[in-house]
Amino acid sequence: MCASEISTVKTIAQINDETRNFILVGVVIAKSDPRYFSGHPKGRGPFEADSTTADTSHETARGVLTLTLRDSNRDTINCTVWGKADTIIHYDGAFAIGDVIDVNRPQVAASMFGRSEQYSPTVTSPYCLTVNDQTVQGAQITRHDGPAQERQRFRALLRVPLVQPGETIPLADIVASGSGCNGETFNVLVVVRAVRAKRDVRVARSNQVKTFREVILMDGSHGGVLMKLWSDSYIRWSEQWVPLKTTLLIADARAEFNAYYKTICLAVDRKTIITQDPAVPQLASLLNHARSIPTQEIDVVCSLASGSVDPSTINTVMTVQQILDRTEGDLVQEEDQFTALCYAVITRFDLDGCSRLVSERCAHCRSLVREPTGTCGKYDCPGQTTAPDAREPFFDIAVDVTDHTGTLTGCRMASRVAETVLCCDVATFLRQTDTQRTVLKWKYLLDRCAVRLIVKRRSAVRFQHLYSIVDCAIADPGEVEAKLKVY
Repeated sequence: MCASEISTVKTIAQINDETRNFILVGVVIAKSDPRYFSGHPKGRGPFEADSTTADTSHETARGVLTLTLRDSNRDTINCTVWGKADTIIHYDGAFAIGDVIDVNRPQVAASMFGRSEQYSPTVTSPYCLTVNDQTVQGAQITRHDGPAQERQRFRALLRVPLVQPGETIPLADIVASGSGCNGETFNVLVVVRAVRAKRDVRVARSNQVKTFREVILMDGSHGGVLMKLWSDSYIRWSEQWVPLKTTLLIADARAEFNAYYKTICLAVDRKTIITQDPAVPQLASLLNHARSIPTQEIDVVCSLASGSVDPSTINTVMTVQQILDRTEGDLVQEEDQFTALCYAVITRFDLDGCSRLVSERCAHCRSLVREPTGTCGKYDCPGQTTAPDAREPFFDIAVDVTDHTGTLTGCRMASRVAETVLCCDVATFLRQTDTQRTVLKWKYLLDRCAVRLIVKRRSAVRFQHLYSIVDCAIADPGEVEAKLKVY
């Protein structure tokens, strides 16, 4: 090899139009899914492929893959890799987000002329790199084998935010925009609330099976927004995200209106970059907020029953059918909950039967204690004991209410609300005989009551609607006659 062909190490900041025969060392901060096609790739962009799978013969099939690299707090660049299908499959499996790599002898071009840049993450460098084994001999990507201290320095860049927290948008503002922001991109600083299992769906256009994963995100303004991951790289990466502990700074998350949930959700596309646990001062307060809000359904019910809404302020009279219509309606601009005063007959109040009436939660972390172990399910909680003082019993009663328009099934009467209605606490109720419970039940069963409810719609966080009773009393006949609605 002559002296002019010897490769030298360059940084992203040193790259220009005249840079040749160099090695760039960087950490992978984003990675696209590979795309495959048949024939010669000349003149094609990554979105002009004949096929999106690698099912064609590897002798003729080629592919493309884009990696976004970083080598300093400031500098980022995109690197597009072209090659035979076998080569692209190798690179896709060999490198993941967070790996430190060497890009050997790439070609340099101004990014404004790169057709693929419109589909790639926004970077600081005005140039883009191309690795193509057909045009430059020795062009390849390898894992960096430098000193451990150097590799650690590169990996530390993974926590450096690409955008500042001041450039992010609260989730509540995105959701409030409704379908008007469909297709737009936003920067968000969020906590992972839940990571759901992978699911498969068949794409009608290509009849291929695609894997996706739903992740629930939250911040100080909103309790839960769904984000879909379609990229295999991000799906694998999300397996290490810990609910209520992992924070994400997401640059260029795409907003998509979800017709099923009737709300805006987020999606990760080829332009999105995610920074896990970014080094920003807002992190501590965000995590503290995430730990303070109710996350389980029963926690939400108990929170509503604890007086977050004053029952005396609930005076909007609605029939069962009106509640159902509003719950299932298309009023996407409204909040995910509303209140109603319903004059209805109690048709299920199984105080003396086999229904579960009392649940238990951990006295330390407030998590629901599951049967049959009778202990807290959190591995790091001191409440992992069968001692009676480690658990707190509370009412959790399922109630059905019926009027002339229909029935609301599975309403929840919990905690202090149930104690007020039954005029006893849990300990007193558990000591009562079946006869005493029957007498208590018939004080309300099949009698018309004034039932005040807080209704929370189905959302990305909850798969079912939630009807929480916050007050229930025998209704005055004159009041019912004056206020009962026909519809």
